[in-house]
Amino acid sequence: NGGGQHIGASEEAIRARMQSIYAIDDKAIVRVSHQNPEVIALYENYLEEPLGHKSHQLLHTKYTKRNVLK
Repeated sequence: NGGGQHIGASEEAIRARMQSIYAIDDKAIVRVSHQNPEVIALYENYLEEPLGHKSHQLLHTKYTKRNVLK
């Protein structure tokens, strides 16, 4: 589990959730983001190009080291 995620689901519950997620994904009309009409329109009308300056400025994050609070 990643940070912030709860711990404790049983293996059976995890497998059931995985099966549900895969079943939902199999029925999805758009299964890959680069073919999503809304993502395509966002790039055409606003972000201009994938990996371009504008998309990089708005969509990418930067790591900032912070002191741990104690």
